[in-house]
Amino acid sequence: MKYRTIMVTGALLALWSGEAEAATLSNIVGIPAIVNIVILAGAIACLTIGGRLLSLVKGGALAKGWLLWVISFSTLIAAQIMILAERLDLFKIGVDIAAILYLATVTLWFVGLMQTRKVLE
Repeated sequence: MKYRTIMVTGALLALWSGEAEAATLSNIVGIPAIVNIVILAGAIACLTIGGRLLSLVKGGALAKGWLLWVISFSTLIAAQIMILAERLDLFKIGVDIAAILYLATVTLWFVGLMQTRKVLE
């Protein structure tokens, strides 16, 4: 109940603003590349730890869930590499492909969590 109240209050505060401005492209794409590098480093660290944990549970009931997590971190790394390549003008792939990889990452996280929850119940 408290969570729902906090979410509704946050949504109302976000909708209520003194002045409305039109969003320009520079406002939307203004995240510095260092943030993408930090996310990439974190994803590589998570992939490394996930790979080690996957080797520990190899053949066990938790193996499927951890395999999904390892694949999801791999898709996150691929998306970050694409974003950085686009941002640093190395090559033009398109941000849309990275967005699809982000969606795949979140979907794999969700499926991996549900698989792990099913095993632990």
